[in-house]
Amino acid sequence: MSLPPALRMPLSCLLLLAAACSNAGAGTSSAVADSPSASAPGTSVEPPASPTPPVEDVSQTPVEPPTTEAPATGTPVVSAPAPTASVCSPLGSLSSLTGNLATWLQTTPITAANSGGFQEPGGTELAAFEGAFRTLLTEGPTAQVVQDLAKVGYGVSTFHNDTGGGWLVVREQGLLSRGGGTFIVNLFPARDLWLEAPHADSDEGTLRQTASQLVTLGARALLITGSNRCAVTTASPCSGTTSVCGTKGLRLSDAAHYGNTFFTAAHRALRDTYPDAIAASIHGMDAGDGPEAAVVSDGTSALRADALSNRLRDALNAHLSGTKKAFSCNAADDAGKHRALCGTSNVQGRIDNGAADACYAEATAASDRFVHLEQSATLRGTGASSKAVMQALADTVPCSLGGSGLDCPAAVAQDCP
Repeated sequence: MSLPPALRMPLSCLLLLAAACSNAGAGTSSAVADSPSASAPGTSVEPPASPTPPVEDVSQTPVEPPTTEAPATGTPVVSAPAPTASVCSPLGSLSSLTGNLATWLQTTPITAANSGGFQEPGGTELAAFEGAFRTLLTEGPTAQVVQDLAKVGYGVSTFHNDTGGGWLVVREQGLLSRGGGTFIVNLFPARDLWLEAPHADSDEGTLRQTASQLVTLGARALLITGSNRCAVTTASPCSGTTSVCGTKGLRLSDAAHYGNTFFTAAHRALRDTYPDAIAASIHGMDAGDGPEAAVVSDGTSALRADALSNRLRDALNAHLSGTKKAFSCNAADDAGKHRALCGTSNVQGRIDNGAADACYAEATAASDRFVHLEQSATLRGTGASSKAVMQALADTVPCSLGGSGLDCPAAVAQDCP
């Protein structure tokens, strides 16, 4: 059953966070990703032990970002009104999870390398999922949307984070995973930004990192792959190459380099719903003895002084010290220094940049709606250097929405009872 029109509009406005919505308010949040939860929906989830992070490189210490925990004397505090019943009522029929979202996301199921644990969805399934996920973003978890997602093997739950905030969890249901992925939607976002972790387990630390960024920054959503990029041996037909899986070439199970996945379908739905939002694809690289702490790109290798990637590079370098720095694939001054990790074969980036065929063709121009970030193990760790990445993203993507996030004016995290 769909929501009555009187209830649908406020919820739709909240999920889109349009500035004109009379029922939307301001809010605050804070806040990681790895193996499946044994807890059934509706139970309280205990935080698992933290996985071993990459070792912190003490030779590269960032400038500590300014603290934002307590406002200065006389600074007005923006508090959030309680969400209206019309906003929260559609959530009451869903199973509910409770705990620390960033920690719980470390239990996200991802099929292992060489496990055969990725099954390509059919074209009808992909279209159905993309349509249902788009409707979820615009109308909320109506009974029809929940039913439509269930037909392709996905369930919807709410998550009550112990630091505040309201979230929807869209994940595979049943005993047999197809490696489809897990997708988190923020009901009260602060930034017109979503995060993607297409190599969440193989790029060690990026699962934990993106989960923390989702909560702390107040991003719109997080897409997490459901399979290791080397889960199957079948080659991806898409252009590009890598030797990560031991042989030269891409695999169908690589969410960043194959389009017939639920991961890419969710990306398309988000892009259709939020055409001006920035999608950040978070990766890890072997920095070796090179000068790079990070390589940033807009999904192309075109040189543009005003590129979004250059702004993120500058923000990163403002918070890093030491010999290793961030480089941009789109800055003329960085030519010859950065690695050839520009994300030009990333399918999601090609989609956002208007490539003629996201599988076979590189984009010829950038939309500045996609950013590809390759990072050394240090930046993917849990030490001080990882804070530089968080702060750089906060500096690059402003607080344009009403929810709570790092450096945003809202001081109270909204949630539904």
